[in-house]
Amino acid sequence: MRHTNFFRAFLFLCVTALTGGLSRAETVSPPPRPLYSFNQSPLIQIYGLPALGESHVMGPEESTLAVHLQIANHFTGASTSSETLSLDGETRRLTLHWRQGLPGNREWGFELPYVSHNGGFLDMSIEEFHDLLGLPQNGRTDLPRNRIDYRYARQGVNLVDLNHAVSGVGDVRLSAAIPVTMEGASKGYTAAWRASLKLPTGDAAELLGSGSTDLAGWLSAATTRPPDKWNLYGGGGLLLMNEGNVMPAQQRQFVAFGTLGLRLKFLPRLSVNGQLDMHSPFYSDSELRQLGRYAVQGLLGLDWEFAPRTFLAISISEDMVVGAAPDVAFNLSLAMPL
Repeated sequence: MRHTNFFRAFLFLCVTALTGGLSRAETVSPPPRPLYSFNQSPLIQIYGLPALGESHVMGPEESTLAVHLQIANHFTGASTSSETLSLDGETRRLTLHWRQGLPGNREWGFELPYVSHNGGFLDMSIEEFHDLLGLPQNGRTDLPRNRIDYRYARQGVNLVDLNHAVSGVGDVRLSAAIPVTMEGASKGYTAAWRASLKLPTGDAAELLGSGSTDLAGWLSAATTRPPDKWNLYGGGGLLLMNEGNVMPAQQRQFVAFGTLGLRLKFLPRLSVNGQLDMHSPFYSDSELRQLGRYAVQGLLGLDWEFAPRTFLAISISEDMVVGAAPDVAFNLSLAMPL
């Protein structure tokens, strides 16, 4: 029921934004900044699934350094006659993200992540929150708190088995972007083509990387209506992966992904965002929804420009398709000009 209500509210806001804002405005605002987010499931975050990124390209004299912290709590499991899956633990991802504008309306950058898998500290708080709202625990209270158990077995053979804390450098990503058009902002929108190349620098055996080289290409677009109006942003694209080292027989070679979001600036330097992230399955030949279903995450967040071009964004995400993404994830981003 709570997922249905979230979708209804989100679709209502989308329709309101579209019907109220497709006419050309006298003034435009800077394009909205999407929340930095992608699926942090231990078996998904190892691949090159990108965050949407901004819909405009930086100028040749501009550069930005950002730090992103994502903390995701996992508690899901399932089994069939041939498969058994358990994902119980926490994933923390700390990413250093740099972007630089280039002459000719080009942009490039890189992301350097540091990934940790452990038992975490959120289990008790989540259980108390569920009790407060009268939500089911779905077996949380039947198992020890703050443990790590990432395990997938097929035909009795363990293909993933991680039951101890690990941390290390993840898979490095290189990125590039070009604008779709130079005249979009004056017409009420901005759009950019973006691409990302993920390199296999993380340890696949410890789920710090996938062992594959991944290439993603996508469109990011946004409206630029006046600041007191809702602005829409979103986009989508395709992720191509060669064979990695995590469940290679079931890994798909192509994954589609997309994002749809709304932004309202309700104070001069403070905005609220609602966002949906989604993608097609990363694995085939599985009856488990955690592996073989489309994933959708719903996010709510705040974006605060507390100094010129310096932003602090805080958001929380929830899995809209239960088990296909973390039960809950917290995202914190700090971006500043260089």
